[in-house]
Amino acid sequence: MANVALADRVPGWVKRHVPTQESVQRNRLLRPFAKPLSNPALWRLHRRSVPRAVALGLGVGVIIPFMHVAIAAILAIPARANVLISALVPLLLTPFYPALYYTAYHVGRWELRHDRGVVDQETARQVTGELGRILFWIHHASGPIALGILTLAIAIAASGYVLAALLWRLWRGNKWRRRQSRRDASA
Repeated sequence: MANVALADRVPGWVKRHVPTQESVQRNRLLRPFAKPLSNPALWRLHRRSVPRAVALGLGVGVIIPFMHVAIAAILAIPARANVLISALVPLLLTPFYPALYYTAYHVGRWELRHDRGVVDQETARQVTGELGRILFWIHHASGPIALGILTLAIAIAASGYVLAALLWRLWRGNKWRRRQSRRDASA
């Protein structure tokens, strides 16, 4: 019962919070993007724009941990992806950043063939001060993390594209079958 009430409220919330073309043109920061964003194809849901938006949002969300919503929305313009979906999808990744970066470190370490720890313990002991040690570890872990993040971004974006395309196809097929069964029942 509570899910039904929530499902009834979501469209109204989206309509109130999604920017209109007029509000985009009035906003000083969005004014350079007002003309491309006025293209109605960037706001429609169709079989090509939705998987592109999901892949773009996931890729940007993995690679860029800050300002990912704005960057994904801007990149949706040349990619001809749905702007709203590409801006909302990175928000799904936000709770998973610690696990994502931990996994990226191990993936990058595996790709670089680092069998043991990244840093030689003797070299690490020579660094003095707590901040110096932290910066030393970050410096030596940055290569595996960067490579791992890039690998994860490509894999997650490709998986998101395939999954979104498949779900879109299933949803449209189900909708078509229901329409066909209604026509058969009325005939």
